[in-house]
Amino acid sequence: MASESVKVVVRCRPMNDRERALNCKAVVSLDSDRGQCFIEKPGAAEEPPKQFTFDGAYCTQHTTEQMYNEVAYPLVEGVTEGYNGTIFAYGQTGSGKSFTMQGVAELAAYRGVIPRAFEHIFETIQCAENTKFLVRTSYLEIYNEEIRDLLGNDTKQNMELKEHPEHGVYVRNLSMRTVHSVTECERLMEQGWRNRSVGCTLMNKDSSRSHSIFTIHMEICSTGQTLEILNPRFHSALTLCRP
Repeated sequence: MASESVKVVVRCRPMNDRERALNCKAVVSLDSDRGQCFIEKPGAAEEPPKQFTFDGAYCTQHTTEQMYNEVAYPLVEGVTEGYNGTIFAYGQTGSGKSFTMQGVAELAAYRGVIPRAFEHIFETIQCAENTKFLVRTSYLEIYNEEIRDLLGNDTKQNMELKEHPEHGVYVRNLSMRTVHSVTECERLMEQGWRNRSVGCTLMNKDSSRSHSIFTIHMEICSTGQTLEILNPRFHSALTLCRP
């Protein structure tokens, strides 16, 4: 089904202060209605721009809220119904991954995809009837082909990647923290964020040198019947990845 397929969207950020100071010229343009991205070759005005088509294209005028409602909302809604989902941000250093995924906490209009997903999940939990939820989080980093637990007691320890015949690939002894609110999720996100491997680049003084994966694990159990133990329990996970 189309609703279950992988979708790829592109978001174009405005020029930063460094690029404006260097008098850089914009070479990317978007047609949001058609989901198309056009890239011009600098100094070759006679050549037609390269054209790429995506499931969605968002230019500088589009807000994170609009992008979330159109792209992420259906996926997160599916997670609250028992399906797994992944939101993966990919791009070079300085392309705007952190702004899109985490945003600016102090400004509601600039809140990123991750905090909006937290709010979405707990709003759903608060409104649910005859249902119990157990929500846990994990946060890991892949750096130089090594896996580190960003919420563990020893964040420098190399974790082992294993495979279960029924549950698939997992990280052995990865910390799982139970959370009860958006605030607790954000606190753990911030704790793990401080433990990342970072390094200065020409594009970003605090550039991440790794891939970080924050996962929200949900167990959903209906309590509509007299004997709760007879009711089915659904497991789902929302994985938020940011290289």
